[in-house]
Amino acid sequence: MQSRIFKIGWKLLDLIFPPTCAGCEKWGNRYCTFCFENTKTIKTMICSICGEPERISNGSVCKRCQSEEIYFDALRSWGYFEEPLKKAIHKLKYRRDISLGDVLSKPLIDLVSENSWKVELITAVPLDKLRVRERGYNQSEYLARPVARNLNIPFKSAAIKRMKITRPQVGLSRAERQINISDAFVSDSHIVNGKNILVIDDVVTTGSTLNACAKSLKMAGSTKVYALTLARSTYL
Repeated sequence: MQSRIFKIGWKLLDLIFPPTCAGCEKWGNRYCTFCFENTKTIKTMICSICGEPERISNGSVCKRCQSEEIYFDALRSWGYFEEPLKKAIHKLKYRRDISLGDVLSKPLIDLVSENSWKVELITAVPLDKLRVRERGYNQSEYLARPVARNLNIPFKSAAIKRMKITRPQVGLSRAERQINISDAFVSDSHIVNGKNILVIDDVVTTGSTLNACAKSLKMAGSTKVYALTLARSTYL
């Protein structure tokens, strides 16, 4: 019922204030059918753990997941961080177009069903206090909340807390990202203990942030941790 009311609310707003597509800027939709169809989605062979495309080396697991300590049980992404999806994510993230969270959550809902994950609680990768003050909101929550509403699964933003202000991950090497994000998160065992958790973010590059979140959840007693992102940025 809550999900239905929420959708009706957005539709009424769209009638009063017709939106432009975040991908192509044509009038009529927040992310139009043309842009959905022209989003480069991930359809190649992927690592069964991290979801990295075209890096399978032994069975279905990539070399990185075989050699590194991975805390999430599975990570999946809908598309590549390329236009028109890249433009839409930037609009959601930096231009306060929070209405995009609802429409862009639809592929994430489909991914949960496709992977048959048994999820008991949904949360989002938290921002640090500085970025919350600068931006005014956490874009990943605006993706995660509609997923939770549509799947009738509880959403808890307090499941993971960010304990320190870190450098932006953009431009850092894989090793630098891991160090930068190390011990940045702590999870509430009263919320997550014994549960299968789904963590949602907008973009994944190396997976260091999501892995750090998953580590904190596992340390707090989570049974399984799954991760979803809208996009995956190519990182060599």
